Amino acid sequence: MSEFLEALNQRPLLFDGAMGTLLYDRGVFLNRSYEELNLSQPQKVAKAHGDYVMAGADVIETNTFGANPIALQRHGHEASAKEINEAGVSLARSVAGKNVFVAGAVGPTGLNAMIATAQERLLIQDAYRKQMGWLVDAKVDLLLLETFSSIVELELALEVAKELTTPVVAQLVFTKGEAEGGLLPEDVAARLVASGADVVGANCGSGPAELYSVAKSMVGKGAPVSIQPNAGLPNYVDGRTIYVSNPENFGVFARRLLKLGVKMVGGCCGTSPRHIQAMNGAIRMMSSRRRNTGNHWVAATPLKPVALAERSELGKRLAEGQFVSSVELTSPRGTGLEKFNSKLEQVASSVINACNIADGPRATARVSNVAACALALAAGIEPILHICCRDKNYLGLVSHLLGAHALGIRNLVIISGDPPKMGDYPFATPVYDVDSVGLLKIANAMNHGLDPAGKELPSGPTKFLLATGAEPAAVNYEEELRRLELKKAAGAELVMTQPVYDPGLLQKFLKDIEPLNIPVMVGLLPLASHKNALFLHNEVPGMQIPQTYRDIMKKAGDGPTAQAAGIEIAREVLASVQEQVAGAYVMPPFNRVQAAVDTLSPVTDLLR
Repeated sequence: MSEFLEALNQRPLLFDGAMGTLLYDRGVFLNRSYEELNLSQPQKVAKAHGDYVMAGADVIETNTFGANPIALQRHGHEASAKEINEAGVSLARSVAGKNVFVAGAVGPTGLNAMIATAQERLLIQDAYRKQMGWLVDAKVDLLLLETFSSIVELELALEVAKELTTPVVAQLVFTKGEAEGGLLPEDVAARLVASGADVVGANCGSGPAELYSVAKSMVGKGAPVSIQPNAGLPNYVDGRTIYVSNPENFGVFARRLLKLGVKMVGGCCGTSPRHIQAMNGAIRMMSSRRRNTGNHWVAATPLKPVALAERSELGKRLAEGQFVSSVELTSPRGTGLEKFNSKLEQVASSVINACNIADGPRATARVSNVAACALALAAGIEPILHICCRDKNYLGLVSHLLGAHALGIRNLVIISGDPPKMGDYPFATPVYDVDSVGLLKIANAMNHGLDPAGKELPSGPTKFLLATGAEPAAVNYEEELRRLELKKAAGAELVMTQPVYDPGLLQKFLKDIEPLNIPVMVGLLPLASHKNALFLHNEVPGMQIPQTYRDIMKKAGDGPTAQAAGIEIAREVLASVQEQVAGAYVMPPFNRVQAAVDTLSPVTDLLR
């Protein structure tokens, strides 16, 4: 097996973004042959490659998309075709280093293979045979057949590619979910696999949302899937071609595609190194699940952990079968603590059992949630500390756990954490030395008196209650269940779900995880308005709002009436599963503690 295919088998890979539109933005006129720039302006091409490598690309494509002899005829460069392709590989290889793969980019000839005669098809294949031969002889790691609108021409190219021993990625263009001739994505995948493609997929077309739908139908059809969308559809403003899908949007969709099971992501027309940098966070997060899950060497004899009821008040309530509750608060954005302390006072005077503090939500600069939890303890509130694997390396995470324990924080919810993709600091580098399973293993070992190196902790076992997250409405539901099994095996003792508005879906999830025998706190997010409901339904995977509830929110409008309607909906969801869960935690918009109190009012007697 090639090194490329071995790497793809181990972890998802990140392609680079556009070359043509990037060079256009950097001053190259549209009437030029962009492939000829490999000879006339090599520094400009190498700079583009280097920028993508710096952005985190695992695979960069040679600037040879239109460098087959037939396509080069239109610019009068067919005589230089061999030199253009060889130079394209050399330029990419000069910046790739040892850890970045070089893909030989091959695009369509521009001839209509669908209606071509047998003789014309031989000419098309001869052009591909020459170009692919040059690329392979120049030592590319794989061939990338991309932006084909005709599956007939793509199949002709695949026939030639399979004469060689180099791995082949084959990508077709889709419009409104269909390929040319009305072919559905699953049919395209089957044909490309039958033609010998090692990886199948789609690129160009429109933006990430459309290709996400295409990917859903291609995953699991016999080969890994690669998706490289445009940055939306182009607009023409003051003579310039502008693509409207921003880098943050690409970061969001990269994570969704990878969770769906797509193995390669990248960008096409209109994307830039900034788009690839945003997608890199999702790649790092998913790669950590395969690269390092915290399997540490254990040398000393593990000790018996402290009984759950003795670790925290929350643990005691769970051990005794009492209903538990929490409200999620966001720590302050600046040094002023007055408003946050006021919210803590509200929680302390209510029947809510605990407050959980998120870890750097939405890539905004905030007071650390460890400090916020310490403030909660000082106010007489039991905190639940979120710890995500995004921001700290392995050593930093271990120190973070020990520091939290030293402050008296006993309840943890351990998650991998979303990549930075919005807010003021979307360029922050995600780490992901371990994922949530790995960090649970580390914390669980500490509860058995061992540090990650297998040494005895000097002061004995830690006393953490270990919670983890789950998405009952995950797009890849089977993978979510598999991950939850791994989390339970790693030491998770409590599940805190993402918000779900479909009681039937939530009940199915609870039924499916019964064999795990793990308590569940259901997540509740009271809707704030009709606009809020539409956003969650249309833009956030797993947040499908039933039409009945959307109609209620539409009728309620905005303001206090809408807030009251949102609270009533959350109450209905809780009532539907109250007998099946160990508790509930509420994520009120804008730290509205009273909204959480009102949401939990039907179970007030259970919380005392």
